[in-house]
Amino acid sequence: MNIKLMAEKTYGEKMDGKNFLHLMKEVDEKLTKRLSVSATASSPLSHLRPYLKALEISCHGIPWLGGCILALWLSENPQFLAYVFNMLIALLIDIIFVVIAKASVRRRRPKTNNMDMFMTFTVDKLSFPSGHASRAVLLACIFYSTLSLHTVFNVLLVAWSISICSSRVLLGRHYVFDVVFGALLGIFEFKLMVLIWCGSERALYILSWFTSFENFHADYTSEL
Repeated sequence: MNIKLMAEKTYGEKMDGKNFLHLMKEVDEKLTKRLSVSATASSPLSHLRPYLKALEISCHGIPWLGGCILALWLSENPQFLAYVFNMLIALLIDIIFVVIAKASVRRRRPKTNNMDMFMTFTVDKLSFPSGHASRAVLLACIFYSTLSLHTVFNVLLVAWSISICSSRVLLGRHYVFDVVFGALLGIFEFKLMVLIWCGSERALYILSWFTSFENFHADYTSEL
């Protein structure tokens, strides 16, 4: 039975836009409930919660932002500084898009969710879209396209990204559609970063607005 017939059977009338969205919401909620197999201590796969929560932390925004800022503070390599600067911009763009979407849609998290997440903020009470999913896909796309990694590491990178997305549903943190939209948002953000990616000279110039990079500029210019 196709979606239209299901909708007509459910609502006893022709499917319009409102009914279609309501149907999708019901499908999303039922599918999420079936897949949230590690949401609580009494869930069928509750023994996986520590590993899934470790995955959750591995893609948390605070460690990634903090790592980028620390790298900018400590590094003296112009090319590396430029790369980290672009990563920081990508992470900030992701946060802005996710916060705007969450504040606009204001979908609450699934009832199966246990609010024991690492370093949460007010906006983290909202579910749509999944910030972890968008960030995981964004980072995986950037690393895959900008770093010449061995095939093994590329496979691990993709596996990490998929695992992050899957863990959001398994832990009951998000609905399935939250994660799907989050992953699509991550792809969109990557396409945006391709357009605005800064070269070393431009990135160092922008960084010089906030701190002194004269010695890095001199070293970089002398290499050209």
